[in-house]
Amino acid sequence: MQIDEYPILVEQLCPGLFIRIDEQGVSSAFPAKGFKLKNDADVAKVVALGLSHVLCLPEKSDRLPISLEEIDGMAGKRQKGPWSTARTPVSAELSSLKRETIERNKDRLERFAACERRYEKAMGQVVEAIKKVSSPSPEVLEAAGEVVGPMAETFLSDLDVLVSVMTAKMREEARHYHALNVAVLAMMLAKEMGLGKSDIEEVGMGALFHDVGKSRVPIQRFTKGNLMTMNKVLKEYYMEHPKTGARMLSAVPGFPPAALQLVLQHHEYADGTGFPAHLKGEAISLGGRIAAVTNLYDRFLNPKEGAETPTPHEAMKALYKRRALFDAKTVTMFIRKLGVYPPGSLVALSNGMQGLVVSANMRDSMRPSVKVYHPDIPRREALIIDLCIETELAVAKALKPAELVPEVLQYLNPGKQVAYYVDAAPRS
Repeated sequence: MQIDEYPILVEQLCPGLFIRIDEQGVSSAFPAKGFKLKNDADVAKVVALGLSHVLCLPEKSDRLPISLEEIDGMAGKRQKGPWSTARTPVSAELSSLKRETIERNKDRLERFAACERRYEKAMGQVVEAIKKVSSPSPEVLEAAGEVVGPMAETFLSDLDVLVSVMTAKMREEARHYHALNVAVLAMMLAKEMGLGKSDIEEVGMGALFHDVGKSRVPIQRFTKGNLMTMNKVLKEYYMEHPKTGARMLSAVPGFPPAALQLVLQHHEYADGTGFPAHLKGEAISLGGRIAAVTNLYDRFLNPKEGAETPTPHEAMKALYKRRALFDAKTVTMFIRKLGVYPPGSLVALSNGMQGLVVSANMRDSMRPSVKVYHPDIPRREALIIDLCIETELAVAKALKPAELVPEVLQYLNPGKQVAYYVDAAPRS
């Protein structure tokens, strides 16, 4: 998957470009599969054909085409032709991008696609691991290790956070996606807080099973009664699920004590308003503090069916408003890691283009990498712009899905179920 070629005005031609002529009825001595312009004489031969535009292949070119700004400053210096009034939108926007952006695009798209495939595979492993908890055995740890082990390895290398927005899964799988989401976010945060591989794995193990207590519904307590009685029982059951989950997992041979603590404390808040023990501050384990932040953020982002789904930017703002609930260092590092515009956010750039944030930037939380919409670029080859490279551009504002026309929304494809994965990526 790559941007194989895009149209440029003939006036943008210069030595070093690799181009292809794709115009029916035009005969030329140039190779049909494309060729590189070696000198001004080659450029003149192409111009003499009287075309309005040709196709540029950036990956085979030595440089980018002449920008439209440069053309405007060269008025009268080049022969004019019927192409002089033509304006090819994609060339106007891409010609000003730095070569590094074009070169990195193919690699990024391929890595992101690979991450999506691995996430789907991990999802299947999560379902199996959670099912095995009902019959405690060493297989539970083995199944969970197949999920968190490879991720822990990734977190120890330089990484780029990919948040891929997938289509909504079947309702019965929602809790499993939440489990994997919280595990990925928690391990990411654990790595940023300086934990080693074994500790990261224990955080991931606990986060993966943090809601397993919800699977044990106390049927005997649902006696006949009115709706108010039923709601009371449901609330009591919900408040007990951390204890229930910890009790279930304590029966699993070799389940890490630190992971058990995380399961027991993932609803504890720094100000003592959490449950089940109303712990405060340092009384909450590091794993519990990490899980409290990541669990609430993913709940904001993927609410119960029927509730309005916020954008990642709105979810982060909601988390920030509740920052007093969490350990200050933990929530600060989480926000710094995912950025002001977390992956999955829809944004408008300063040049008017609309896009989907695909990764945050630790160097500058306001300058993420954005997959942008362009009608002349196929969706599967969508351009990803790193705003730390394209310093002339910036995020102008966050958008809601309703603000995008259907064509753009379909192209960017922000789904209802937000899913996360991390992939090692080269740092610039």
